[in-house]
Amino acid sequence: MKKKISLFIILVFFLSSLAIRADKLITVNRQEYEGKMEAYKFGTIYFNVYKFGKMYRTERFPASEVWKIEFNEPREQGIESSFEMEAIYKKLRRGKRVHKVTLNAATRWLDTGVTVRIGQEVLFSSAGCIYIDKSTQVFQDGQMPLNVNAGKPLSNQPTGAIIARVGTSSRSEPFYVGADKAPFQIAQKGNLFLGINDFDFSDNSGSFEVTIYY
Repeated sequence: MKKKISLFIILVFFLSSLAIRADKLITVNRQEYEGKMEAYKFGTIYFNVYKFGKMYRTERFPASEVWKIEFNEPREQGIESSFEMEAIYKKLRRGKRVHKVTLNAATRWLDTGVTVRIGQEVLFSSAGCIYIDKSTQVFQDGQMPLNVNAGKPLSNQPTGAIIARVGTSSRSEPFYVGADKAPFQIAQKGNLFLGINDFDFSDNSGSFEVTIYY
């Protein structure tokens, strides 16, 4: 019995030491997250949250809600390559239903036929490119530099990017998808729609192929 307790204490100490060496993100309301900063784009910080020193999930934090990030020296074995990240996403998709759709550039909103519930995690994987006018080609993340336009569903996000929403009511707030493969946690129930973040669809062409894991 004493041997088991000793092993447990050693294990907890070892896992704790791994977490201490991770980056730490602290929000303005003093919530703390340990892990690794993945990216910063379009006013949002993407942070890989660790659990027991390992990648658990990717959280998105508006920059205005982050007080500070404390960076620690990365462990050589703790730096994930794009290949390793793809393996993590593959694991997160495991066991989920799969639905594929074609999102045409001239379509404002496409009903995917997928019904989601509150708290459900949904992942996306997309390919292809579109034209948002006769000469401007964009990929899933949309056009850069950013063009703010109140006519877009997400005025402060790139034109031509993949976006989504749940339902069609006034409470159905669109959210940015782009080329993000990390899980999205759904805030309301209803039909899942995909769209193009644009204000003029008359000169759009091409399509994205989007796979939904839900």
